[in-house]
Amino acid sequence: MASIQGIGGVFIESNNAQRLAEWYQNVLGIEMEAHPEGIGYFRVFPSRDADSGILRENPVFAINQARERILTSGSGFTLNLRVDHLFPYLDQLKEQGVAIEENILQWERGRHAWIRDLDGNRVELYEEILVDEA
Repeated sequence: MASIQGIGGVFIESNNAQRLAEWYQNVLGIEMEAHPEGIGYFRVFPSRDADSGILRENPVFAINQARERILTSGSGFTLNLRVDHLFPYLDQLKEQGVAIEENILQWERGRHAWIRDLDGNRVELYEEILVDEA
């Protein structure tokens, strides 16, 4: 039987894709490329398949220009981004004037903090604690 094997990507629709892509690049440090068809911006995060060892060009993170105007209060989803060192990264964001939600979750599997992008989308920043490290 066919099944889901993982996440192929995240695609955000924005009223101003260029502005939002620049925010993700300048504030979060995600280097974005213009899509060759001119529909938005993207970044590929290569990953190695655990079963076959094949290097895949996904997941992709993309910001596309919305075809129709969307609400400005956010889209009702949370984007989860994995970071290497959560607390120093949060300090960097604070220096750039990014508001960080008060609740920071820390447990045996990781650390989580939340911010909002320019369109109001909730972004979760996650530092994984690997089982080997526990």
